[in-house]
Amino acid sequence: MAVFHQGELSVQQRVGAADIAKAIGDKAIRSYMPQQHREFFSQQPLLYVGVLDNQGHPWATPILGEQGFVSSPNSTTLSIEARALIEYAQVAQLSVGDSIGLLGLELTTRRRNRVNGLVAYLSEQALRFEVQQSFGNCPKYIQKRELKPSVFNQAFVPKAADFSELEVNNVVLEQVLKHSDTFFIASRAAALNSEDSDGVDISHRGGKPGFIEVVKGNNSKAPSLIFPDFSGNNLFNTLGNIVADSRVGLYIPDFETGYSFWIKGKASIIWDMSQVKPYPGAQRYVQVNIEQCLSLATPTLIQNSDVEFSPALDDLA
Repeated sequence: MAVFHQGELSVQQRVGAADIAKAIGDKAIRSYMPQQHREFFSQQPLLYVGVLDNQGHPWATPILGEQGFVSSPNSTTLSIEARALIEYAQVAQLSVGDSIGLLGLELTTRRRNRVNGLVAYLSEQALRFEVQQSFGNCPKYIQKRELKPSVFNQAFVPKAADFSELEVNNVVLEQVLKHSDTFFIASRAAALNSEDSDGVDISHRGGKPGFIEVVKGNNSKAPSLIFPDFSGNNLFNTLGNIVADSRVGLYIPDFETGYSFWIKGKASIIWDMSQVKPYPGAQRYVQVNIEQCLSLATPTLIQNSDVEFSPALDDLA
């Protein structure tokens, strides 16, 4: 099994982490889910997924259900009795054989596990996922919060008309970004399905409010956002994908209102730290040039508790 594609390998080599990444990858990245991961996914009331639209552009989005809507009949399969939220906007529509990335993230415990693979079956309200890569992630930078039960269930799904197209310099979105402490980013390899390491990935990003910098554009330049890349697991899945294919999709939940925001854009890595306003703990930065924005004003992920910031954020210097 090819654990990493060329984009990931190039970033690992550039930062001097190739040997560390290989050791971790050989041990921790599997072609199947261990039993504890299967049980973990089956306990979740929502998942986060990276999907591709018809042009091959990645979008990050939740899949919402009720506890029990995910099951694992065997170590390489997840059966999900729901569809990705962004599909209802008719922006991206999954098909059998599509590459997708799945992330299970339990905010109350800071546990997270990822699987990347293929769609094996689809119906109007369900999909079956076949694993190509399975691995766990550490709890770094995850803010602990409890969410209210989702308003989504099998009796209610949004319509395309419930989603709004926003101007890329929308003031509400700008304020949400400036106050955000959590978002999700979907990215993709340059090729799909030629190797197990090719495909789509979704990753969590966390920081204290203000860690996303909004850079306003002018008449000839669209706005962009910049966020720091902190010390992580040294696999560089997202950054490796960006090197291979700059297209990314962001999902930004507003946990206070429950509203959802999506950004489609192209990303680049800022290696020269002098180009960017310093941020504690940043080892490099990612800049996303915004091309399209969507919102959904129906409350979905609403927090039901105070936020407990990750202790890893206090260790950044």
